[in-house]
Amino acid sequence: MHNYQDNSQKLFYQLWKTGNRILCQGKLLVGSENHKFIASLVMITIPTVLYYVFMVPALVQRDKVLQVIIFVILNCIVYILITITILVDPGIIPKITTNYEMDEQLIIIPQKYLNVNPQVLFESKTLQMKGHQFKLKFCNTCAIYRPPRASHCPACDNCVLRFDHHCPWIGACIGRRNYIYFYLFIFFLSVTMIYVFSTCLAYLFGDIQSGQDQGEQIISQLSKNPYSLAIAIYCLVFSFFVVGLWAFHTYLVITNITTNEYLKKHWFIQSNNPFRRKNIFKNIQHVLACIRNVKFLELRQFVYDPQNYNQSITQNQINENENENLNPLADNQNNIARRSSKKTKENIEEQ
Repeated sequence: MHNYQDNSQKLFYQLWKTGNRILCQGKLLVGSENHKFIASLVMITIPTVLYYVFMVPALVQRDKVLQVIIFVILNCIVYILITITILVDPGIIPKITTNYEMDEQLIIIPQKYLNVNPQVLFESKTLQMKGHQFKLKFCNTCAIYRPPRASHCPACDNCVLRFDHHCPWIGACIGRRNYIYFYLFIFFLSVTMIYVFSTCLAYLFGDIQSGQDQGEQIISQLSKNPYSLAIAIYCLVFSFFVVGLWAFHTYLVITNITTNEYLKKHWFIQSNNPFRRKNIFKNIQHVLACIRNVKFLELRQFVYDPQNYNQSITQNQINENENENLNPLADNQNNIARRSSKKTKENIEEQ
């Protein structure tokens, strides 16, 4: 019989080591660089507040309530989408370590230390797909074989399914599970900025009469409404970047390429993209599909801490270990490799 403490069973987030921030006792997961997320919110909120303070009363006074309603709807969608993007698990594949075990039976079984060469344990594996040979790389940090298109994010310290990029603006990874929300976020943000720019120009120059000196009228309008001009310039400058970013990701969607693959030129140098569907519409459907079932991270799942288990070792086992000149490090490597091989088969998604 094994002896264990009452607190041997813990929640996964209590033992999981990651660069992400875990909030509300494992109920919320955010990115690793939250100061960038806050900075992006500030950059979005500044023109929003100015528009509400100066433009909305002026538009209501001119009986253009519909324009105000459209702006409110777009603004709410933008904030909702950026919040979902930062909170949704991007497709993290949990690390395999000796600090926890999800199956209690694997802990209570006495371990025999094996003299195994690590090079044999962690040899590369290959996967055949549409005539392409994929080498499943072993991640030394996460102790797993990464599925195709997965990559390790050094900022968040996690392997992510269909890793697109680590967004420098929201400080979080964009992967298989939250890419659709990120794409919709930059799309509606682009629409909102173009809409604000258009309404500001319409407010400034909509009442200019053709019969009078138009130059004087323009100068007069700009002097009376400097806030409208400031909001329009702000949105114009940032819209070049936001709209350009949306256009770039639209190209990635219709060609079924990730940002990581595009920057590394995987399919431009070696061969054609094997993940590309027959037509554009199937590419869009595949990339932007909400796959809720593709999830391997359960922060509130109960796991077992091996440190709280005391296994009894017989004298025969001690003598056997001494005779074979074996060590615990090889055993840990053996356990990691065994669990990694099993987890790799479960994690390889249908591309």
